[in-house]
Amino acid sequence: MYREMGRKQPKQGAHSRAARKQVFKVLLWQGILILLISGGLTLVGEKEAYSALSGGLIYLIPNLYFASRALSDGKGASAKGALAQMYISEIWKMAITILLFAAVFILVRPVSPFSLFGTFMLMHLIYWVTQIKANNRFLKL
Repeated sequence: MYREMGRKQPKQGAHSRAARKQVFKVLLWQGILILLISGGLTLVGEKEAYSALSGGLIYLIPNLYFASRALSDGKGASAKGALAQMYISEIWKMAITILLFAAVFILVRPVSPFSLFGTFMLMHLIYWVTQIKANNRFLKL
């Protein structure tokens, strides 16, 4: 199709490299924001601060795993293989999230549920908003 129109065919993977760079940039900023929120909550109380840090890490760690696996530079991978990798990565992301929540509720005493879940949900909202603002469309991850 591109040859018929006289244009150069775009390099394969250029969009995925740009998406990968953008996703990791957003995750980096979210990591900084988690530290700022946790630091700010030290003024409220120690329990709230480490609960917020825990909630932020429960969000960040599985998403870093997912982004590194799903957006890997799979040279020569078929569309079917890339889709399978996305599904597998998403399943592992959910499993890691469940394990981290369980670990926090078993190992960390006392926990502030509002700070824990509030930070976790805030990170999700921030990710969605930044993707919408960056692309004027959804980039689902």
